[in-house]
Amino acid sequence: MADAFDRWIEWANNPPGQRPGLASDVHASVMSLDQEDRTDRQKVNGAVEHRAELRRTGRTAWIYLDDFDRGTQRTIGDPEWVKIFASAEAADRWFDEHDPEGVAWEYEIEGGPRQASVWIFLADEGSREIGDPGWVKLFASEEAAENWLEQNAPSGQSWEYPVEE
Repeated sequence: MADAFDRWIEWANNPPGQRPGLASDVHASVMSLDQEDRTDRQKVNGAVEHRAELRRTGRTAWIYLDDFDRGTQRTIGDPEWVKIFASAEAADRWFDEHDPEGVAWEYEIEGGPRQASVWIFLADEGSREIGDPGWVKLFASEEAAENWLEQNAPSGQSWEYPVEE
């Protein structure tokens, strides 16, 4: 039986138009690794299992960037700038009604399991690199965000966004 590493290698070794399907959790887990680690079976399988454990314990959320409204660019802090979902299923339900072509990306939440809201820190407020594992940091509480900011980005700011179940 193929493990996550085998599925990843099969997918990665085919040209883009001829790739077999690859589960989004495998892709996201592998893409969170450094380039050189993506060919290490143990690291790939470990990353996939780690992501599965985070998901089981409510330590991930899915983000949809909605940064344009009728030609006007929204910015972080705007209540509609992103949508945060508790699961891929919650995102899919929202997409069915509001944006059938939309895509949400899964990110780890630091500081504990997901609550009714998460706090977001964006190192580059002008960046729109959603999907990049380092694009955004999510925190389970305002306290967790403040503690991290104090240590890592003292002049940084976090914003609270509700999580849709």
